[in-house]
Amino acid sequence: MIQLKEAKKIYKNGRTEYPALNGIDLTIENGEYVAIIGTSGSGKSTLLNIIGGMDQTTDGQYLYDEKNVSKMNSHALHLFRKEYVSFVFQRFALLNQYSVYENVEVPLLAKGIEKKERKKKVLSALMQVGIQDLYKKKPSELSGGEQQRCAIARALVMDTPVVLADEPTGSLDKNSGIKVMELLEGLHEQGKTLIIVTHDMDIAEHADRIIQIEDGKIVADTKKN
Repeated sequence: MIQLKEAKKIYKNGRTEYPALNGIDLTIENGEYVAIIGTSGSGKSTLLNIIGGMDQTTDGQYLYDEKNVSKMNSHALHLFRKEYVSFVFQRFALLNQYSVYENVEVPLLAKGIEKKERKKKVLSALMQVGIQDLYKKKPSELSGGEQQRCAIARALVMDTPVVLADEPTGSLDKNSGIKVMELLEGLHEQGKTLIIVTHDMDIAEHADRIIQIEDGKIVADTKKN
């Protein structure tokens, strides 16, 4: 379970403060499919980064299954991300010097999984997203949709309980975006908590719950029946 209690985030530039989150109270149950919507600068990506352990609250609490993530040091946050969270970014966050296969393999190397098992997991993930024939190619040789599939394959092999996607279709054409959303929803069907940040209501409507943020505050929280 994800719980934020009066969560605040303030960025500073010299003496100037920029509040990004203004006291967020939020609970997301394990296995939920949630869309977070809002305009640029509303705080939605900041919220996602805090949930994923990429950033921390300035004040308030963030608990994950009763673990106080808001109090973790950098090493503990690294371990938290490795065990619990996978990210899918708008700009894919692939390593350009590595092949598709190697990009998907990286998190398995970090977990110390032996070579034979790594190969099995990587090839299985590439097959699930339909790019097994592209495993030798570099990201620069792929289309945007193929790059995003590679990023989703990486999330698959990490096998974390939470998948966070920040504008996952923002750089894609409509058809590629539909296919990417189908893949992400497949992760949710496997029982994973899926949280998507988007400004596109058509994308948000796929979720079981839509949370709207404005000026760092939740202004609407709607669950489908």
